[in-house]
Amino acid sequence: MCRWTKSIIVIAVSLALLALVPACAPKSQEECGFVQNVYGERISWKGQLPVVMKLHESVPPQYHDALIAAAETWNKSYGKKIVSISKDQIVRGPILSMKDSENVIYFYSSWEANKTTEQARTSVYWLGDAIKEADIRINAKDFEYYDLALNNKGPSKINLQALVIHELGHVLGLKHKDADASVMGTYLASQSDRLEIAQTDKKSLTCEY
Repeated sequence: MCRWTKSIIVIAVSLALLALVPACAPKSQEECGFVQNVYGERISWKGQLPVVMKLHESVPPQYHDALIAAAETWNKSYGKKIVSISKDQIVRGPILSMKDSENVIYFYSSWEANKTTEQARTSVYWLGDAIKEADIRINAKDFEYYDLALNNKGPSKINLQALVIHELGHVLGLKHKDADASVMGTYLASQSDRLEIAQTDKKSLTCEY
């Protein structure tokens, strides 16, 4: 980290110091499908894996296994555990995503009236280029969900496992990609069983992790 003190009075010395600025500034990186910070660096967990996600009590128990399966889809694709979801530690309390050093998945029973088409939202907090926390909010007000294992598919329902696979991609630092059958495609249609991590998504992960 570069730290500068008070201004230097001697002009020659000041110019010499200014010449050092580029060396201290972070170097931009190829995006590789990741969100980047203001310096063009990819944001990620910087090797702090697996990312441990907790379930809030608002998540219906019958869907716990679908969320765990979503995490395992990423793990199997990558070849090692990069994200972990456990139903052993349930977070209790208000349905409120906040900066609390915990990574939590919530089912929100209320949602903004002007964002009713938004199925879920992942909030990622980072410092520099390192992710420190990520929360997933699932819109349980405007959408109904299904799990193939429960055989409760419906004409207007959303595949919860497929949705969470997408949101976990955001947790890992990936941004939207509407090409190459990516699970990071912006929209997930009702009854769409988008459950397979695409080759382009695997390539993105290996670029950073």
